[in-house]
Amino acid sequence: MAERTGRRVATDRLFRLPPAVLSADDLNLVLRSIMLRNPTLSYRLGISRGKAYQERCSAAYDFAEVRAKDEAAVARLRLTVIDEFENALDGAALAARLVRTHEADYLLMVFDHALVDGESQATMVQQLAAPEPAADGLGERFEAAVRDRAEFETAATGNGRGIAFWTDRLKNFHDGLPPGTAPTTPDLVSVVGLPGVARPSAFRGSYFPYVLFSIHRALRDVTGAEATVIAYAWGHRSAAFSDVTGCFLNTVISLDRTGPRGAMADFLGDWYLEIDHADMPFVSVADLGSAFSGSVLGMLVYAAATEGSVNVAGIEAIEISPRDGRNQPMQAFTAAAKVRKHEIGLELMVNKEARYEVQDLGARWHRRLSEVLSSSPERRS
Repeated sequence: MAERTGRRVATDRLFRLPPAVLSADDLNLVLRSIMLRNPTLSYRLGISRGKAYQERCSAAYDFAEVRAKDEAAVARLRLTVIDEFENALDGAALAARLVRTHEADYLLMVFDHALVDGESQATMVQQLAAPEPAADGLGERFEAAVRDRAEFETAATGNGRGIAFWTDRLKNFHDGLPPGTAPTTPDLVSVVGLPGVARPSAFRGSYFPYVLFSIHRALRDVTGAEATVIAYAWGHRSAAFSDVTGCFLNTVISLDRTGPRGAMADFLGDWYLEIDHADMPFVSVADLGSAFSGSVLGMLVYAAATEGSVNVAGIEAIEISPRDGRNQPMQAFTAAAKVRKHEIGLELMVNKEARYEVQDLGARWHRRLSEVLSSSPERRS
């Protein structure tokens, strides 16, 4: 995407703190510690002849203390910082802003998503609590983890089994998939928070395939497509390097081709087969042909809600979910489902160039998920 668009993709986290309590010096100590404890932040993505690689760069981060009038001004500043970050292909892997307002302070952290995945972010947020020295041999462990991941994905591609599965899975749908709807730019989008869907008390097992099925069906409702494709994060890390940040979980795809009246049981059967081949690198699947020329319609993010506050240099902070953002240029929407104690929370971010209304898609997703959870026979643990 960086080669095609001239931009990199950023992910960010925003935290609210009490006013005038956190000092910039204390925050700087913590950020410097995070840089040293996570070698992935001392690399950057390079591209040569269409191939991506990592190269070492200075272990620097972009930090500034700024002022804003109110929370609305903080939201505007966030988008500006993200825009500048994404346009700086040679910039640092981490940018941070300590934003002072009269009512509260805010900490904005922006990461290069080519180097930092969701699991890595979670680790780094925990590391905000206090500065600590880097573990001995961390650089060597990081390099070993990168090699381990590369060897694993090479082996997964080279055995032919996974490629054969996805080739067969897609071969009849290069013309049947919906036309490309991916945006040409990461235009400003709204994050729409939908009403939560109640968790049935008798339900046992994972909600993930039901959330995925529901967004597939909602997409069919609004696009009239006979098949839909959604990407989502899934995969495994080597147990030996599970504590090393920056070695990604794979992104895989779900292809729903069960027909407009396909039952949940039919969808599950196909999805279980796809999960059996989820360790195939996504780029290898995408290389199979024209089915993926803008036809990966969206990304689904699925997580369990975490309760409580975040510790930032000894200060209690609350994470804020932004209401506006930028979507990745490869997809038209990002859907997020967060499983809470009594409900599944739903959020949807749709690019302005999408050929459907965000409220329509969101309402249909909500209805579909409510229906499938209330009627599903899946009650086993």
